[in-house]
Amino acid sequence: MTAATPDAAATTTLTCHCGSTRIELPRAPEGATQCTCTYCTKTGGLWAYYDVDELRVVSDDHGAVYSPTNPLHEHHICTRCGCTTYGVTPDYSQETLETGLMPEGRKAGVNVKLLDDYAMLTALPVETIDGRNLW
Repeated sequence: MTAATPDAAATTTLTCHCGSTRIELPRAPEGATQCTCTYCTKTGGLWAYYDVDELRVVSDDHGAVYSPTNPLHEHHICTRCGCTTYGVTPDYSQETLETGLMPEGRKAGVNVKLLDDYAMLTALPVETIDGRNLW
């Protein structure tokens, strides 16, 4: 993740309900992933993925990390309003799923339900993955 700079222009922003967490993305998401794992099902996250260094967390005053498989999956939440904001996870790909090998790379997933542009959210194509049985 890169540090926020005051003069950086963002094309896409996400904000938690109370505004304590603000995330800027380098470009609009092309689609979203709905995962059926227990965490995503219970928190209602809908994810778009970026390289970790593309994610710009501008503010995270009440942020906390929940890692049930510490440090494999980092789930970031706002402790003030309870929103699941983003996560950093292994970069699972079809190849790693087919071989059963743990990926070396990491990726950042942002909860697109926090997009400030609601029209952008409703226009996203959504793919569902079987996270309950894949990992």
